[in-house]
Amino acid sequence: MKDKIKEYWEERAKQSVNSRAATTNDIYLRELEIRTIVQTLQGMNLLGGTSLDVGCGDGYSTLKVADAVPNLSFLGIDYSENMIRIARERLDSHPELKGRVKFIVGDVTDLEQTCGNTVFDLSVSDRCLINLESTERQSHAIAQIAKHIKPSGYFIAIENFIEGHDNMNRARSSVGVPEIPIRWHNLYFKEQEFVRSAERFFGVLEIKDFSSSYYFATRVIYSKMCQMRGEEPDYNHEIHQLSVNLPWVGQFSPIRMCVLRKKL
Repeated sequence: MKDKIKEYWEERAKQSVNSRAATTNDIYLRELEIRTIVQTLQGMNLLGGTSLDVGCGDGYSTLKVADAVPNLSFLGIDYSENMIRIARERLDSHPELKGRVKFIVGDVTDLEQTCGNTVFDLSVSDRCLINLESTERQSHAIAQIAKHIKPSGYFIAIENFIEGHDNMNRARSSVGVPEIPIRWHNLYFKEQEFVRSAERFFGVLEIKDFSSSYYFATRVIYSKMCQMRGEEPDYNHEIHQLSVNLPWVGQFSPIRMCVLRKKL
């Protein structure tokens, strides 16, 4: 299964050259994720340091965050050679960031091979761990990330959780819209399982349902409107652009941010 999932992302990278949609078709969701990462980092008042971006994909998000948070340096890793190739090409277009950003091929489940004994001030994962094929592999990856974060350092994990996914589908069912299935290459976390794996190494500072309102607007209300009109949903529709500015309420999205701090 691991090889099949990797093959999927290699092929997606080939099909998404010069596109913002390499890691998700919903480009506005990606912008919301970037905005939330930037706001979270800025709220930490970090004076400087290093960040490990695991599963960086095509580097689009990494470069946007690096541009907005100039006091940090970034190492982006991904097990897809094609994604890293695109990320390096993107970096070539931003020479002002070359001293602070680097992209290399690496596997979140074997960070020693990629990073050696290097430890970072923080690490970020953005829908990376859900692409691992078992809960055991996910737990191992969290342990690997923890091993490469300094004591009192941070782990910002944007991952998908089954609870928000189920809430979204219940809302869709209530207005007569079919449920959205979990894609074959994803394994969503249960909140308790994620916390159980993380709390061995981290204290949980906050869980942010930052995309809840966005999902409710785009996956429930807009989807129902499309059904009523006999139209296919369009990720470029204006409602996506508008909904990134909604204040988040409820828990209607599978995508959540967990802000963790490594124990001493």
